[in-house]
Parts: sequence; C-alpha cells; structure tokens
Amino acid sequence: MLPVNPGGHAAYQNFVAANLRKYYPNPDAFSRATWDIIERFWNLDLSYTDELLRSKYSVFGPKPRTPSCMQRSCLLSIDFKIHSLTDWAAQLKINPLYAILSGFEFGDTPGVGTFYDFLARLWDSEDSNLSSHLRPAKEKRIKKPAQKGKKAESVEKISVVQLLGQLEAASFVLDDQPYSSLFFLC
Repeated sequence: MLPVNPGGHAAYQNFVAANLRKYYPNPDAFSRATWDIIERFWNLDLSYTDELLRSKYSVFGPKPRTPSCMQRSCLLSIDFKIHSLTDWAAQLKINPLYAILSGFEFGDTPGVGTFYDFLARLWDSEDSNLSSHLRPAKEKRIKKPAQKGKKAESVEKISVVQLLGQLEAASFVLDDQPYSSLFFLC
C-alpha cells in the first residue's frame, strides 16, 4: 500500500495542536528551548518528501508510515540529541512529546526496523556504502635511500599534484550519487 498524507502540512499542524492540548494542557510544562523546537517543526513543511518517495514504496503489503513523518522524526532525534535509532525508537514509545512532534499517535510509533527501512529508501544504490570496505594490501617494505643522509623515496602511489590533476579532470554529477535524494528534501 502506498503512503498517503491526505491533509499535507495543515493536517500535521492540526494533529500537533490537538495532541499537545490533550497530553500537555499546561503550556508552561515546556522549557523555552523545547518551545523553539516545537515552533521550528510547526513551520517545517515536509510534504514534498511524500511525493518524492512515493515510487520507493510497494502497492502491496501493510500501510506504511508517512515518509514526511519519518523524516521529521529523524530530524527531531537530532534536535533532541538522540543519535541512536534504537534509543530514538524507545523514546518515541515512552515520551508523548517526541511522538506528537514526529506526527505519530502516542502508543503507535514506528520501531527501529521502520527507521532503517526509511533510510534505505533514501539511499539510491544497491551498495550500502560509497566505497567498498575491502582495501588493497599495503606494501610492507619501505625502500631505504641509496646513500646515507639522503631522503627515502615516497611510499605514496600518487602525489598531491597528480591527485589534484585527476580531480580537476573528473566530472561530478549529483544525480548519479546514491545520496542525491537528500538534497531535494529540504
């Protein structure tokens, strides 16, 4: 089933207002820094994420989480300085504020696997990293200089001048990169 966000950003704002009143009737319960985060996310329209990632979801299977809510939740975890997806998923289950600001009903929040699935949909490559983790073996022997007091030859395979020449000649197209979809989201 494809993700659907019927009301867009206005629906998110209505959801946040209603749930904040429900779970936090006293607005003085939050610090000024927390109100700043609430205000920032209140104004942050991530509706484009839903359109951009629609093709990454299957029409079969259970109803997925809304991509804009997943992205908002990832951004919130950074703002609240929780950098582990496991810790963040646990915090969403126990802290109504985090769930509400993410756009999830308290008690019905995504698990860790859902976050990893979302991040995998943002990554436009079959490979999980930019480069392979396998590296060529290093040469074990360093050649000694021919004469005493002389400098040994460089063990580097390429000099900085040669590297700069290669980089200047190379072309870089953002659309070819697996992380290119991130630049279209915000």
